[in-house]
Amino acid sequence: MTKGTGLSIRDMRNRLSMTQEEFAHALGITVSTVNRWENGHSEPSKLARATITRLAGSRGIYVESTPRRADMEA
Repeated sequence: MTKGTGLSIRDMRNRLSMTQEEFAHALGITVSTVNRWENGHSEPSKLARATITRLAGSRGIYVESTPRRADMEA
């Protein structure tokens, strides 16, 4: 995962005015998973990205789809 993706997850969580715990609960994942995403140690799956997009949309935040690094190298 690139550092930029971690920052975008953190940015999205902040735009949603959510703590890591609130964000994790809304997505049905652990806080440590959110922390790993934000620190660049792993990246969200397609399902997690779709869930984040739906969560943002439900709060009136438009999310532009961003290709993952692996998708860009293919």
